[in-house]
This record gives sequence, C-alpha cells and structure tokens, in this order.
Amino acid sequence: MPLELVTTDGRSFRYREYELPDPGPDEVRVQVEFAAPKHGTEAHALAGSALSRKRWDPELRLFLPRSADEPAPTAPSEQRVGNMIVGTVIGAGEGVTRFRPGDRVFGYGPIREEHQGPEQRLRLLDGLSPEDAVCADPAHVAFVAVRDGNIRVGDDVAVFGLGAIGLLAVQIARASGAARIFAVDPVAQRRTCAVAFGADAGIDPREGDVALAIKVGTDNQGVDVALETSGNGAALHEAIRCIRQCGTVVHVPWGPKDASALHLDEEFHLNRPTIIGSQAVWANPDRAHPLWTEERARLAAIDLFRRGLITGAGLVTPIVPFAEADRALAEAFAAPDQGIKVGVSFG
Repeated sequence: MPLELVTTDGRSFRYREYELPDPGPDEVRVQVEFAAPKHGTEAHALAGSALSRKRWDPELRLFLPRSADEPAPTAPSEQRVGNMIVGTVIGAGEGVTRFRPGDRVFGYGPIREEHQGPEQRLRLLDGLSPEDAVCADPAHVAFVAVRDGNIRVGDDVAVFGLGAIGLLAVQIARASGAARIFAVDPVAQRRTCAVAFGADAGIDPREGDVALAIKVGTDNQGVDVALETSGNGAALHEAIRCIRQCGTVVHVPWGPKDASALHLDEEFHLNRPTIIGSQAVWANPDRAHPLWTEERARLAAIDLFRRGLITGAGLVTPIVPFAEADRALAEAFAAPDQGIKVGVSFG
C-alpha cells in the first residue's frame, strides 16, 4: 500500500498507509515524483486561526462570534501535509479528456506516493522543472501582490520576508521593471538568495534601523512600494516606515497575530500610506477584474517560469528523499529559518 505523511500538531510527522478507490469519471491518478508543503499556511492552519475561533459569514464577509449551540470546529486527529505535487499519470477515469497515462503533470496535492483527484486541479508539466512546478502556488501569490502594488518601471521596492513568496516577489518585481529592490530578512541564506535573484541589497533587520537604511539607500526618499510577506508585526511597521510619502504597502499573509510592534500613531499617521490586503482568492476578485481572473493570474505566473523570468532553482531547499521527509518536516516546522521551501523527492 502507498504511504503518505500526516501530523496532528506540526511538531511530529509519521507515515500512514492508505488506499485509493478506482478513479471517478473525472479523476486522474498520479505517481508522485516530487512534492512540497507550504510551510507558512500549513503552520498557521495547525496552530489555529480566526476561522477556528469565530464563524465566517460569506454573505456579510464578517467574522462573527459562534453561538452557544455552535461548537468550534475540531481539528482532525491526523491530517495530511503538503501543497503541490509533480508526477506521472498512471490512471484516469472514463470522462477524463485532458490527460492520458504517461503524461507528466503538477497540481495541488499532499505529500504521498500516489495522488488522485479531479483533472481540473492538474496541469501539464510542459517543460517546467519540478522545483518550478511546486513554486507555482507561491508564485501566484507573489504575482498578485506585485500587481496589487502596481509596481512599474522605475519604482523602488522593498520586500519584507524572504520565504518562497518573498523571493518570488523579488524576481517578479525585477521582471516588472523595478529600479531598486531592498530585500529584508534575518536569515543570511535568504538574503543571499534574494540578491542572486535580483535584489540590490539584502538587509538584516537585527542589525539596525531597517527603514532608515532603505531611506538612505533611496536618497532619503523611501520606496514607492513595500511588500510585506512575513506576517510579522515589526516587519509591517518597518514596511510603513520605509515608503515614500503616500506610498503603498502591500500586506500579503495572515496576521500578524502579535501586532504589539505595529505603531499606527507614528509614520502611518504622518505619511498617509495606502495599505492593500493582497489575496485574489477566497471569493476575492482580482483588482483588475474582469480583465484579470484568478485563472489568468495563475497562468501568467506559470508562464514567467517558462520564459525564464523567475525560477524555483535555489529556492526549494532543502530537498530530501521521501524516506527522510518526516524528520525534515519536523525540523522545518520547528525552525523555518533553517531553509526556504522544503522539497520531497520520490525515488
């Protein structure tokens, strides 16, 4: 029987056997060759979020208190881990028209030896490297963030948080014509990677006043757009501080849960930034809708890989064999600053 990775708390992981039914009419079965989790999102879900504390009303688009007779949802005793998979089609339902056995594909799926799901959730690999393919999801997030910030030729940009989304944002901002890019993260490996990807400077926030360094690096003016991808309250505060007067801050992640370092009674009040929440998902249309849809943005982000304008090479690290993935994921979730984006190789 095939194996998959599961966890209850994001601290320990184990392998679990499972069985797949015969493919349904629109389903495809894939022999997985490469996979990756989405650490920030999955760690956030495991730790609990507003969705576990309150009730989301999709009509009002408000979080509301749960009624006394409406218990909060309980987390499953064990849940699968993983975000994207790459593999070869080994079976298909009678109604499948887009793929046939032998096709190499990628799409959303957990870290497991065989995956099965609707053909609509898979795409042909079509020349992408496995590393590029598993970065397609964070690339879509970064692509929308750059577009939300309206980054144009000649703009100065700061990117706070250099995980997968931040490093892809550096690359997409450069491809968009940004003049100067300042990449901020406490992890030296990530700063080095950002500079290799086109950032003009990597800044360690532990070594001084980040916003002041960015202001000095832009002739005392500040950046036009700051992208905050870390979910850290202090980073969001520095993103507000480092922009030009009336500049734009694009906030990408959930959070911050701890906003004690965010002071809206300082530069925010005096410099009048525009703050944009960036996620063209969860029934949120793209800001350029209907010209831009979620699918168009996803395809455009993938095309940037195919055109060689962005890459997952050097970003997916460490890469470990499936037999060692339980230990590697435990280490990555406990100390995310020890790598960037974990890749899992099968055979």
